[in-house]
Amino acid sequence: MVERLVANEKVEGSTPFARSKIMLKLCVEGWRKINHSYALVNQRQLIELSKFPIDIKHQDVPYYNKNWNEKENFNGFSERDNKIIENFNHPKEGEKFDVTYRISYPYNFKKSNSEKLFVFGTAEFQNIDGHYINENSKEKIFFDKLNIITTSNWSKEGFIKAGFKGDKVHIVPCGVDQNIFYPIDKKKINEIKIKLGANSETFIISSVGAMTENKGTDYLLAAFFVLKEKYKNIKLILKDQSNLYNIKPQVYLNKLKKTKYNKFIKNDFLKDIIFISRNMSLSMLNELYNISDCYVSSYRAEGFGITPLEAAASGTPIIVTRGGSTDDYFNSKLGLQIESQIVKNNNLTSLKPSVDSLISCVISVMNNPKIFDQNEGLKYIRDKFTWQKASDKLYRIFLA
Repeated sequence: MVERLVANEKVEGSTPFARSKIMLKLCVEGWRKINHSYALVNQRQLIELSKFPIDIKHQDVPYYNKNWNEKENFNGFSERDNKIIENFNHPKEGEKFDVTYRISYPYNFKKSNSEKLFVFGTAEFQNIDGHYINENSKEKIFFDKLNIITTSNWSKEGFIKAGFKGDKVHIVPCGVDQNIFYPIDKKKINEIKIKLGANSETFIISSVGAMTENKGTDYLLAAFFVLKEKYKNIKLILKDQSNLYNIKPQVYLNKLKKTKYNKFIKNDFLKDIIFISRNMSLSMLNELYNISDCYVSSYRAEGFGITPLEAAASGTPIIVTRGGSTDDYFNSKLGLQIESQIVKNNNLTSLKPSVDSLISCVISVMNNPKIFDQNEGLKYIRDKFTWQKASDKLYRIFLA
């Protein structure tokens, strides 16, 4: 049911905003209050969609890991944003909606009571086998009301390989809130660097994420050790999400010792790697991006890769793997790309970034720190990759 209302007429609903013109009844089934990437996307979209003429109800889905909780895995959002996120009511039993939108894992393709069903997913390795609820057998998941929301052309290929028609797979990118991620004062940056045992002359490389194998942290560590032989003033910061995945980047040190890069690993180099496992507020994360002289995502496979975009919004040059999902938003105003090769293994597709190319990219940023026009980069993000623009696209897809 799509209902037309008198312009500017306030309507009682689950969100704090006035409703006008077309009103869509939307049920979102997903995760809130934690820092898993799907939950973060859901929460950002909820904040923005609450500004549209939509009656939104939210059904909380059990977390993938029963040990995840709001205290240890908190989302890092401001009190204001959390109030908006928590304000959505649960749907009533038997309540009908125009659209059901599922954004959790594993994917649930079961039919809903809504006129349309959208399921969010990110096919990192261009494959969804084993990523949806077992009872959703393939012969049952393809039906007229089911659409996929995914984040990149790379990921879209995975759903098409699974059998979905191209017009049923819609790309909605992630975005950035530039009120949260933005450049901060140089003086404050230097103060934070000093607290970390660095100074204004220290070149800091950073990377943030789950540190799962697809993130390519081993490539970054290999490049760092090679660079450290020549450039003594560099440090590496690795911020993991071990509170969710129980994986720390230190595991890749032992793996590197079994490769040709073992000869570059020296104990006195290890003191210049800063490992961060504690959870951070988004303002703290913005500070981490800001003190970084370059941000690296040397990934093998990503559905989107949101942290490089956040780092770029903070004014930091980014270095990302070429050929993958970040191609959708990468622009030379933002940084450089690492050369890579496509790797196919059974039904999985990934990338193999070149360590030599990564090293060259870092050196280029070191030698030419002002080569990237920060203002142009920030304008590019503001024009194309905000959460408002992403959510506007999602809203229009729901209405189509």
